[in-house]
Amino acid sequence: MQKRIKRFAAVIITAAGVLSSASIAKAEDVTGGGASFPVQFLTPAIAEFNRTFNHNFTYTSTGSGTGKRNFRNETFKFAGTDSAVGATELPTFAWNYVPYVAGAIGIAYRLDEAKGATISLSPQTINGIFGGTVEKWNHPSIAADIKANPPWANTKKKSDVRGATALWENVSRTQAKITVSLLPSTLKENKGKKIEWIDDTTKKVLKTLTVGTKAEVNMTSPIKPSDTFSIKVGGKTVATFKQIPVTLPDRAIQVVYRADPSGTTNNFCQYMKNAINPDWVVNDAFTSCIPGGVARLGSRFVGQPQNNNQANYIADTNGAIGYAEVAYITDPLRAAKGIKAANIRNAAGAFVAPTAAGYNSHLAGGTQDARGLISFDWKQTTNRTAYPLGAVTYGLCQTSADAKNKAVSQFFQWLITDFGPKNAEALGYTPLLSATAAKGLELAKKCGAG
Repeated sequence: MQKRIKRFAAVIITAAGVLSSASIAKAEDVTGGGASFPVQFLTPAIAEFNRTFNHNFTYTSTGSGTGKRNFRNETFKFAGTDSAVGATELPTFAWNYVPYVAGAIGIAYRLDEAKGATISLSPQTINGIFGGTVEKWNHPSIAADIKANPPWANTKKKSDVRGATALWENVSRTQAKITVSLLPSTLKENKGKKIEWIDDTTKKVLKTLTVGTKAEVNMTSPIKPSDTFSIKVGGKTVATFKQIPVTLPDRAIQVVYRADPSGTTNNFCQYMKNAINPDWVVNDAFTSCIPGGVARLGSRFVGQPQNNNQANYIADTNGAIGYAEVAYITDPLRAAKGIKAANIRNAAGAFVAPTAAGYNSHLAGGTQDARGLISFDWKQTTNRTAYPLGAVTYGLCQTSADAKNKAVSQFFQWLITDFGPKNAEALGYTPLLSATAAKGLELAKKCGAG
C-alpha cells in the first residue's frame, strides 16, 4: 500500500537500544559498494560509524549497475543503488531495499564567458541540449531562458569561510532567496555566529540568522536588481552577488554523460521522460536512454565513469555540461575551476536551485510503495519551491540472520536516525523525512533479522 510522503513532519525515533554497540556481538569486517551518487555522504559516514561501533566497513564506488551485480554475486555484503533492481539482477537469496538518503541532481556546467553567473534552463532547453538539437551555447533557447530569469553572478572567487557556500534564486524580479550551506566542520566552528545578507549599495542588513544546528538555511528578501549584495558568516564574506549581462558565446556544447551503468543516469532519464519528452527511455545507460542513441551525435558527447570523473571532466572543460549529484558540483576544488549548477524551471514555472529544501519540496509530492521505492511526481504545477531533478539512494541488504547482516542493519538504522539528520544537508544531500524515514527504518531492521 502506497503512503503519501508528508512534508515538514519530523520523525522522532529512540534508537539507542537498537544502535548500541552491545547489540552486535563483535566487530565485523563488511564489504560493500555500488552507487557513486552517495559517496560524498557515505565516506565520512563510514569513517564515523567504524570509529563509533568498532566495525570495519568499506564501500567501493563502482556505479549502481556494478553494485547490484556484485550484491547478487555476493562479492558485496551490502550494496548501494539509485535505481530499482532489474529482472536480470535479482539475487537468489532473501534481500530488501533500504532508502536512507536523497539528493538533488544538478545540471552541471562550466561556461567561462558567463563570468560567474548562474544560468537558468527550461525543461525544453535541457531536452534540446541532452537530446543533441541544441548544439551551441548561443542557441536562442538558452538566450530565452536567461532573459526569462536574469542571471546573478557570485563575483567573489573564493569564500572567506572555508566550507561555506551561498546560492542565489530569483523569486521574482524584485525578490530573491539565498541558501547558505555549511560543511559539518564549518557548522561546528561557526555555531552561534551571525549569517548576514547585506545590501552593499545601501549598507543595510536585509536579513540576519544565527548559525545553529542546520547546515542549510534560507533567507528571502526584497531586492533592487541594480544593487550589489554580500553574504557574510561571522563577519567574513562568503559570496558577493551582482546581476550581470551575459553574452553567450558561439561555442560548441560538450555534453558529458555517465559511461557506466548508473542510478544517477536512471534518475536523470526518468526526469527527461516523465517531465519533458516521452521519447526518452528509462534505464541505467545514457547511451540507450537518449532517443536515437548517442552514437549519432559524435564527439560532442563524451562518457565518463562515475560521478567523480564526470564532474572532474566538466570542471576541467570550458563549454561542458552534464548531470551529477550536487555535492560533486559544489566541491570547493571543482567550484574554483568554474563549475556551477544551473537553476531549473519546474512544473509551476519557477526557476529553482538544487538545494536540499528544494528537493525535499519535490519529494513531498511523491509516493512510496511497500518495498520502500519512491515514485516521483513531475507534474506539481502549483509547487513553486520544488526542484524536480534528483534521486533517493537505497541500500541493498540480505535478510538472513548472520552477524555481518546484523551489522549492516545497525549501519543503515544509524544512517537514517543519526548521521543523516545531522550531516546530510551539510554534505550536499537531503535527509529523509517523516514517512520516508520511518519506512527506511522499518526496512533496515529487516536486514539480518532472519
